[in-house]
Amino acid sequence: MKKYNVYVKGANKTIKVILFAENIGNFNPIFCKYHGKKYLVSSELGDLSDPFRREESYLEKLYIEVEGK
Repeated sequence: MKKYNVYVKGANKTIKVILFAENIGNFNPIFCKYHGKKYLVSSELGDLSDPFRREESYLEKLYIEVEGK
């Protein structure tokens, strides 16, 4: 499985993780595991949760938001 670079806001570092998606109605949000917890992955380039509009280029600027790390 391919790993992607994801910036961790709150810890100010970049990690390499495997991404996975879940179907929630018409949306398909992308998640990753960080320190054993599931986090919603976002992109600075666009909305990842809309499978009909997201583009592969969105994978270049991924991030998660973590409090207190």
